[in-house]
Amino acid sequence: MKGRYAGCRMTIYADILPGTASIARSAFLAGNLSAKAKRRLKILDWYRAHGNNLSLTTRHFGASRRLLREWRDRLAREGPRGLEDRSKRPHAVRQPITSPDTVAEVVRWRKQYPAWSKYKIQPLLPVTLKTSVSTVGRIFKRRGLIDRRISKKRSRSARHPKARFPRGMRISSPGDMVQIDTKYIMLPGGKRWYQFTAIDVLTKQRVLELYPSQSSRNGKDFLDLCLRKFSFPIGSAQTDNGAPFQNEFARHCEELKLPHYFTHPRSPKENTYVEISHGADEREFYRQGNVCFDFIVMRKKLKDWERIWNEVRPHQALNYLTPKQYYEKWQRGRLPSKDVITLQT
Repeated sequence: MKGRYAGCRMTIYADILPGTASIARSAFLAGNLSAKAKRRLKILDWYRAHGNNLSLTTRHFGASRRLLREWRDRLAREGPRGLEDRSKRPHAVRQPITSPDTVAEVVRWRKQYPAWSKYKIQPLLPVTLKTSVSTVGRIFKRRGLIDRRISKKRSRSARHPKARFPRGMRISSPGDMVQIDTKYIMLPGGKRWYQFTAIDVLTKQRVLELYPSQSSRNGKDFLDLCLRKFSFPIGSAQTDNGAPFQNEFARHCEELKLPHYFTHPRSPKENTYVEISHGADEREFYRQGNVCFDFIVMRKKLKDWERIWNEVRPHQALNYLTPKQYYEKWQRGRLPSKDVITLQT
């Protein structure tokens, strides 16, 4: 029965929960499972097929350990239906306590001046009916008095939307996606230096550099360094929303016609590969006594660590090859065609 239903092997799930195979089969035939639930089933299938290796699965798919454990337990308890997204509605929903007179007054002013914002309406309320600007906004929302066309014009994000990588983007060649981020190095006395890191999602090859600040000018300089040092062309770059990747960095990407994707705010899991590599830096490099006050010496140490990462250190995600060995095998066509990473938002 392998491969018959959206690429999932139903025998895997029957081992987790008796009878799940028939549940999954009927759900797939009915077409009632969402794309996200099907994706999670495939990840758990891969997890079971590789000896329930949690670390290997999280590295391969870029999912967190917490999520993988949660999906596994939900599948065992509820079957495939348990892998659907849960409602994010809070258990205790705040009930409106604003007086009816205040609501009526806010609605009256809004209908009289429909283009005026909550900030303009709130000062017009009588003292006896005065309420906060936020409450006025909530009244607008509950009564359907928000004109989306006007609101979008006032929204900065709508005027300047940030590009996100396409959902389900497939990484099949070196350079298809390079994730870039910074890591601060804290020195005694409160001084900081900043490690700029770029990692290729497929080969795990990295470029590292040390800077005294996180300016966008340094970000631009680092991008040029990456273009010179990677063994392959860069097809796209992904960063967070920090200062190093705005202004000069962003303009330089436009000049180079290099697609620049941003993660969502406060979503480090979308930059999984560079975040994981920073964890390895902390454990294997900085905690091993490789922090010093001399900037030149520190920079030299970091360059040596870059060489060790790329040419000496075996990587579990690469089946214990180094990034250099993995790239050489890819060039010779000796890697399985299924070595493809699919990015999920």
